[in-house]
Amino acid sequence: MKVSLYTLIFSVLFSLGVSACPAPPPGYGLSHAELIENTSTIVLAKTIKINDKVVVFEVVENIKGESEKEFFWRRSRIPKSVKHISTDFNRHIEPAFWSESLLVRRSPISKGGICNIAFTYELGEIYLVFRESWGHAHSNEIIKSENDSWLAFVKDSVASGS
Repeated sequence: MKVSLYTLIFSVLFSLGVSACPAPPPGYGLSHAELIENTSTIVLAKTIKINDKVVVFEVVENIKGESEKEFFWRRSRIPKSVKHISTDFNRHIEPAFWSESLLVRRSPISKGGICNIAFTYELGEIYLVFRESWGHAHSNEIIKSENDSWLAFVKDSVASGS
C-alpha cells in the first residue's frame, strides 16, 4: 500500500510539469496527398528576413490559392540556436522522404513536441510552404532545384485536382 501511495504522489507531481497538446496542429499526421488536398494556400517562397521571432517570406510562385506577396511565419527557430539541416533529400527522391513516417523532416523536432512545431530556415533559400498546415513535417520543405520531386508531385496533384 505504501509503495502504491508513493507511486501515486510521484505520478501526480510529475504530471504537473507536463502539459498535453489539446489537439494536434493543422496538417499533423496527414498523408502527402491529404496535405495537398487539405491546404488552401501552397506557395514557393524565398526567405528575405530571419530573426528570433519570425521569418519573412517573399512569394515566388502561388501553386494553390492566392497569397499576399510577403508573409511572415512565427513557427521557426534561428539556425544559431538549432543546427539548420538544409537537406532537400536529394531533390526529394530519397525513399525516406516519401515514407509515411512522421519523423522524417528537414529540421530537428522541436523540444515542445507536436504542439510547438518549428523549422529552421536559411536566408535567401526557397521553400515550399503549406500555409495552413504548419503541423506537417513536410509543410516547409527547402527546394534547391527546379526538378525537385516533391515540388513536381505537389504541382501535378494541384493541377489534377487530386
